[in-house]
Amino acid sequence: MSDFYQDFQYDSCISRGICTTNPKIASLQSVLVQYLKLGCKYCLLLEGKNVFDEKIKELILNTIPLAVSNPDLSEASFNFAVSRFKEILPDLVAKYNKIYEKEDFKEGIRSTKLFKISSDIVDSIRYGEQILREAFKNIPDEIRNLFQIMLVISKSISINLLDLESMGESDKSGFNMILKLFNAIDSEEKESENLKKLIYEAANADNLLMKKLREAQEERYGEQGIAEVSYSTAPSKAVLVVGSNIRELETILEALKDTDIDVYTHDDMMVAHTFPKFSEYKNLKGQFGQGVENCLLDFATFPGPIILTGHSLHNIENFYRGRLFTTDYTTPKGVIKIKNNDFSGVIDSANSSKGFKTGKQCESVTIGYNYSETIQTIKNNISGYKRIFMIGLEKYSLEQRVYFEKLIKLSGCETLIISFSYNIETDNLFHINTCFDSYGLIRIYNDIKDSGLPVTVFIPKCDRNTISQMIYLSENKNTKVFVGKCTPIILNPSLIATLKRTFGINGITTAKKDIELIV
Repeated sequence: MSDFYQDFQYDSCISRGICTTNPKIASLQSVLVQYLKLGCKYCLLLEGKNVFDEKIKELILNTIPLAVSNPDLSEASFNFAVSRFKEILPDLVAKYNKIYEKEDFKEGIRSTKLFKISSDIVDSIRYGEQILREAFKNIPDEIRNLFQIMLVISKSISINLLDLESMGESDKSGFNMILKLFNAIDSEEKESENLKKLIYEAANADNLLMKKLREAQEERYGEQGIAEVSYSTAPSKAVLVVGSNIRELETILEALKDTDIDVYTHDDMMVAHTFPKFSEYKNLKGQFGQGVENCLLDFATFPGPIILTGHSLHNIENFYRGRLFTTDYTTPKGVIKIKNNDFSGVIDSANSSKGFKTGKQCESVTIGYNYSETIQTIKNNISGYKRIFMIGLEKYSLEQRVYFEKLIKLSGCETLIISFSYNIETDNLFHINTCFDSYGLIRIYNDIKDSGLPVTVFIPKCDRNTISQMIYLSENKNTKVFVGKCTPIILNPSLIATLKRTFGINGITTAKKDIELIV
């Protein structure tokens, strides 16, 4: 049996002791947020005159993932983003001044404190600390938490937009939503009801983006279905592909298809195996490792180069630097940039690495589902139940497993349980193995939310889409949302308290207490 279903009590976050962003990185990120607010402000103003700048759009979309919920922002990535803003913003402001016949920054934007101080990394950290201190002093905790929620949703929107654009599609409303979010943060809007309304709007926009992305993926790669994914390894040179952008995986497979190098997916990239098109690539062997929570060990034990696709730069450890490649917008020190889809460096690295000498046989995992058949089966069996529980993707901890086993037993025969993780033998449980596909739950939810039955959604595992999805679900008055323990990088206790007060989202406690609260 593959290790995929083992209980993991400790992940890389815990083992490395960096379950929160360190003060230095938090300071640098606060400086990037200042640049983002400035860029978004002028983008929004120019949009009012139907003026659009592709360069600033690209910079904003690629900087947000660096500046939000990212524990591994490097000095190189920070300096690259700042240098690009310093290139682009003066022209943007000049364009605004000309069109609106105004004179913002009379002494020139280059003379501002933001531009001057961010030239030096030490001064940047001090300036960032000052920004954070002033925010804590001048902005109420609740409003500050709502701003943080807006930043996290903007990150989800930006990555979904970039993934969508890689498929040859665009969505102007998604980028406009990012501009509105940063404009509200920049103006320091203090009315929580106004911010709440904007957050609901952004969550809906993000979920529409996910829907559009899935439609584009199925149009290119075929309708998602059930697939058997191997966790075995074969004797061969090999490459590991990390991230969520399956369009980049396609590009990599095309570049390596005439070589003897095998390709393995990691974490969210496993979803690619559920699309028929990827079964045509004979060198796509299967999945390797346990996922992002265990990537420290996964990366260290993989015997070949690792390609980090867009916005999957994390856990860049010294002992595997030199065989990390990326297609991302920025490149940290020790990671090799892939330019113009030239994978010759990856091929050379794979051939010079030891590869898998003997291989290892592990049991395959069956993942995926046929959407049309699944939703029809659920609708055919929904009568006779009084409520619906939906259990999302899990992170395979013993604590969570015990909780959901008890929850399922206590739920009673009048509860229809749709589980995307736990598969316990009981007549009222319908199991759907979407594996790393967090959108699968939303897709099914959208078809059953109007059934007339109250729905409770449990989200055990957190990822970049979690907050956006929870808020989207909570807008329906007939739906309750419970979230498990998340790494504080994504969801700290203060944010959870705000989500509960403002959006009615609950933290998972004990099975008995939560059942009592629901029923």
